[in-house]
Order: sequence, then C-alpha cells, then structure tokens
Amino acid sequence: MPRSLSRFWLWRLPAAAGLLLAIFFATGFWLALRGSLGDPLGSAPPPPAGPAPAKTVSGAPRFLLVLGDSLARGTGDETGKGFAGDLAETLRRRGPVTVANLAVNGWESSDVRGLLDSANARALAARADWIVLSAGGNDLSHAVPRTQGTPAQALVSVGESKTRFAANLRQILTSLRESNSRAPIYVLGLYNPFNEKSPATRAGASVLFSWNAVIEETALSFSDVFVVPTFDLFAARADRLAVDHFHPNGKGHQSIAERIAQVLPPDARP
Repeated sequence: MPRSLSRFWLWRLPAAAGLLLAIFFATGFWLALRGSLGDPLGSAPPPPAGPAPAKTVSGAPRFLLVLGDSLARGTGDETGKGFAGDLAETLRRRGPVTVANLAVNGWESSDVRGLLDSANARALAARADWIVLSAGGNDLSHAVPRTQGTPAQALVSVGESKTRFAANLRQILTSLRESNSRAPIYVLGLYNPFNEKSPATRAGASVLFSWNAVIEETALSFSDVFVVPTFDLFAARADRLAVDHFHPNGKGHQSIAERIAQVLPPDARP
C-alpha cells in the first residue's frame, strides 16, 4: 500500500497555490472520466490461447491464489492472517481450501507482471479456483517525487506512472486468463488511509479516484474480473488502520475480506 503518498500531499504540496490546486481538481476529474491520461486502454483481449486450466478433482481442496503487494501480503494485521487468511476462513465454511500467497511487500504492478512470466506462477494460476490481486498502490506512491517539487511536476510523474500501471494491469489479467479461463479474479481498488480535512488531502483523493477508474475500465475488458472497492471502507475509519497509519489492521483486513466475500459466486459463500 502507499507508504509516503499522503505525507507528500499533506506536507509537500503547497496548499496556498490556489490556481494550481483548482487546475489539479479539474485535471483529476477529467482523468477520472478518461481513465488513463487520454490514452485508450485498448480493445478486449483475444480468447485465451494458453494451456487448458486444471480441473478441480471432486472432493479435493479448492485453491485460492493471492498476488500483489504488502496489502495482499497481510501487512498491518496484528493476527498475521491478512485479508487472504480471513477470506480463506470464509471459503472453508463450504469445504476444504488451500491458499498460495505470492504477494511481496513493496511490489509494483511491474513486479507482479514479471512474476507471471514464470512457469511456477502460471501453473499455480492454472490450478486456482479464485484469484485475488492487489496492485497499483506502490506504483502511485513511488511515483511521487521524494524531493521538493511543484504540483505540476508531481502530476506529470504520477500521470506517467498511471499509464504504465494501466499497461501492466492489462498484461497481468491477460496472463492470468491465458493460464486460467474459468476462475473469477478479484482486483482490489485503492484507498486513502488519511482523512485529514485539507485541500491537499482532497487533491490526493481526486488522484486516487482516477487510478481506480483505470482499474475499473481495464477489468471491463475481461470476463469474470471483478473490482472490489475499498475506498469507502477506510474513509473516516482510523480504527481500521495499523500503527503505521498506512496499512489496515486486523479489523481493516477483515473488512476487505468481507467485501470480497460479498461478490463470491454462490457456491463459495458460507
């Protein structure tokens, strides 16, 4: 999840630059409507041409595959389970379930894309009955300049990162669908862990909305890919955040797991 994004918005962006901030809001709104800096996300991908997905043997445990960043890894949860562990517990109410969590702290979408070039990751994807992906938060936070800069420079850097993220997300979903044409894929939306009422924070939220629009638009190009919104789960809910004020705590991860469970197919719900 973003490690220093909001600190930049809160402390680095000059809130007094009224005109630039007005342009920022207008640009953020336009980006949210366009989805990816005016660049088309592309047409729907061709039907999968890869190997046929593995079939589930009757009575065998079903398989949950989790991919992505520190959020997917479960960082911040004092119980150590993360939303993946909570979701697995929900799934096990209907039968045995095994879990493979390949998420890594600090990973960007390019890292997940590279992971899916490996034969092992492709084989796991082919076996999966459900796939959960969390990516984009680090792409966004790492794009924010660490040194003092202008709002315009920050916008350019974040915009370029969003274009790369859109391409990576599309390739990740393409790779997953080539390996497995049947498993539903759940992509987590981004959230803002900071709720201070300031112009800079509102500007940051506008940018997050535009990134979430990219996730939504990209998912629409694929069958059985569902976006799981998380922004509202943490709005004015500091009680769901870990001590680092970035990642969810146990309650926050549980809220994400419950949100995913709401969109599970009927045969997987408790």
